[in-house]
Amino acid sequence: MLSTQQNLSVNQLLGPWHRWIRSLRTWLPGECLVCTQPVKTTQDLCTHCFSQLAYNRYCCTRCAEPLLSQRKDLLCRSCQETPPAFDQVLAPYLYAPPLDALLLNFKKNAKRTAGSLLLDLLMAELKTHPALQQAEALVAIPGQKDRLRQRGIDPPAWLAQRLAWQLKQPFLTQGLKRCRNITSQQELSRKKRWLNPQGAFVASQEVKGKKLLLVDDVVTTGATCHWAARELKEKGAASVTVIAAARTPF
Repeated sequence: MLSTQQNLSVNQLLGPWHRWIRSLRTWLPGECLVCTQPVKTTQDLCTHCFSQLAYNRYCCTRCAEPLLSQRKDLLCRSCQETPPAFDQVLAPYLYAPPLDALLLNFKKNAKRTAGSLLLDLLMAELKTHPALQQAEALVAIPGQKDRLRQRGIDPPAWLAQRLAWQLKQPFLTQGLKRCRNITSQQELSRKKRWLNPQGAFVASQEVKGKKLLLVDDVVTTGATCHWAARELKEKGAASVTVIAAARTPF
């Protein structure tokens, strides 16, 4: 296993290569990953579909849950009453068309071009955010083994690795591991969803003292990120900022 310094050195070398590969898209014909219209840009998204993206502009400053108020300095009731372990969630888009189609293609069909597009959209919105500028390492929400076998890809880890290349920071592949699988969240009540991921993660000592970015693909209840962040902080992480492509209202 590479040390943190070795991991950082590798990412600093791979970052420019990754950006160069992406820049080649301006010279190659392609199609919109949503509507299949022809495009010739670094992003496989046509102008119309880009204009349909739903932004998560007005949301809780802690968990990024969408709010009805058009203010940007509010906490939702849940975060006021029971603050989560993470410091904040950065999820610039809503889980709505056309982004939901991209995420499904990425997660269910292992379509890496959709993952690259999601990464481009994320960086376009967040690259100047202080949390990304100050981050010292990245970790990812680890997938469940049964789902990894079905999908052939671990979406959060895939995104985290490429974010690390762009940010020139180490991706700690052993920083957060799953120690047990959990039952599906879909049919559970809000309270049971919140408690379901408890005890599902174990963090390593290499996170100690670091300002971390915790990468996920979609945040729904925030429960998974809460228990992951709690474990990271118990192992000494200085801060945990969750970064995700989208947030679903709950």
